[in-house]
Formats: sequence, C-alpha cells, structure tokens
Amino acid sequence: MTEIEEISTDELAKLDLENICLVDVREEYEFIEMRVPGALLLPLGEVPEHVDKFPLDRPVYLICASGNRSKVAGDFLSKFHIEAINIAGGTKAWVSSGRAYKYGDVDLPHF
Repeated sequence: MTEIEEISTDELAKLDLENICLVDVREEYEFIEMRVPGALLLPLGEVPEHVDKFPLDRPVYLICASGNRSKVAGDFLSKFHIEAINIAGGTKAWVSSGRAYKYGDVDLPHF
C-alpha cells in the first residue's frame, strides 16, 4: 500500500482555504469547538458512505485533531483513486500555531 501524501499546517496555510477541498473527519462536537477556516465536516465513520462525493479531479485535504483519523480516511479514499493529502498535526497544530480558526455551531459546513 502506498503512503498518502502528508503536508504540514504551515503548507496548508499557504493554500487558498476557501477554494480547496478540505474535509475535517472529526466528530461534530470537536468541529464546533475549533476548525480550520474552509473546512467541511464529514466524521470518519461517515466517509465510506460518501465516497462518491469526493472529487477525482483535484486533491482532497484531510484534517482531524492530530493527523491520525485523517490518515485513516486518506488511506481508505486512496483505494478509490482519490488523491488524498493528510494534514500532519491536524487542527491542534493549526490552532496552537496562533492561526485564525472558526468555532461555533451556526451554519455548520458539512461535506
């Protein structure tokens, strides 16, 4: 099995967050606490039933709390020829770096 690509939160910060496919695979309560701007919520357990929604023409950036669940999601999606890129360090690394983040449960952006 090939390893999926992994980038740091510094590399993520250089991308146009509103125009990439950034999927957060944490649970909804975690997503409400803090999330990277532009991230869409799709809990890990729901990824298999939504495989057909993932784009095949551009990379999918996956994030969770620390990078473990998003790697699991990426390994799964890669079996369907979806270009998955894991965000090492996850949302915790993003927030602890001092970058702006969103929170709250108003208009939760679901994948």
